[in-house]
Amino acid sequence: MKDLACPLCGRITDHYINGLCRDCFLKNITIANVPQVIHTIICAACGAVKKGRRWEMNDTEIEELIKEQIIRSVKINPIIKDYKISIRLTSRDPRIFNGKIVVNSLIDGIKTDTELQTQVRVKKETCVICSRRAGGYYEAMVQIRANERFPDEDEQDQVLDMIFNIVDRQYNSGNGMSFITKIEKLHEGTDVYLGSNSIARQICRTASGQFGANFSESSTLAGRKDGENIYRITYSLKLPRFVPGDIIRFTDEIILIRHSGKRTSGLNLETGHEFVEHTNKLKDANKVSDAGCAVSTVLISVEGDTVQVMHPQTYLSVTLPKPAYISGTGGEEIKIVNINDSLVILPPG
Repeated sequence: MKDLACPLCGRITDHYINGLCRDCFLKNITIANVPQVIHTIICAACGAVKKGRRWEMNDTEIEELIKEQIIRSVKINPIIKDYKISIRLTSRDPRIFNGKIVVNSLIDGIKTDTELQTQVRVKKETCVICSRRAGGYYEAMVQIRANERFPDEDEQDQVLDMIFNIVDRQYNSGNGMSFITKIEKLHEGTDVYLGSNSIARQICRTASGQFGANFSESSTLAGRKDGENIYRITYSLKLPRFVPGDIIRFTDEIILIRHSGKRTSGLNLETGHEFVEHTNKLKDANKVSDAGCAVSTVLISVEGDTVQVMHPQTYLSVTLPKPAYISGTGGEEIKIVNINDSLVILPPG
């Protein structure tokens, strides 16, 4: 169509859009619109945003969040496929933001700029998760203990570091229920109260592989909601009986523990050979000493598969099997432990 009159204004034009000249088309179409006022609800504690009845985690700055809210609220005419939205915010009140919106669009080769105005009003509330956290809510408790002993501070700190890492990682991935409600230090160990039962179970499984711990669980009725029982789960997480530095007797072998996890590794103190065994197979092992009980003495001589050492109490020469880790020829200082009146040589270092 060329040199025809526009049916609305009579203007002669050679370019029509939907049967109208450019000016009439733009006068009779709404490119975009936006509500005059947009309400945004943000959690005062964690910054989560309320969308409908749901709360969504959010870690963006407030101005970027408001711009995203405005963009979602702008309605573009469906016939327009090529457009760009830019926003400039101004504010004299931390809870009220004025937005100037420019929609740059391309319609049938014609560029248009549409200006809109809106106001975003921010309301601060407390989200469900933060309300639960502040109220001491928890779904599960992990009790850090040890088999047949009390765990020491270093062990408990290692497990707590693992728990903190898991909780932080899950929270950063969007799990708002991944939080620690309370930590209680007790004589027999540490109790950790957690907002999520699934996180507590993940902690126990990780501790099983990382530290060789075993765990059991029990439930307690905490109340009812919507006609259903609500339970809190207690996980008894038990670290292995033996720790690095322990000396144990296992199947008539004397073993110095060097690592205890899903597998226990160490040294056979009579042969000097490496020892590795699944931790759960050490149920019949017994602790007979530890490296802290070692005393210094003198290696007198080395002869083939035997060595002579000075007894630290009687100062007499005692002949012992030569462990593989002894490389001296005599005169060196070594460490030994006395186990049931039998001397055992410890590795150097």
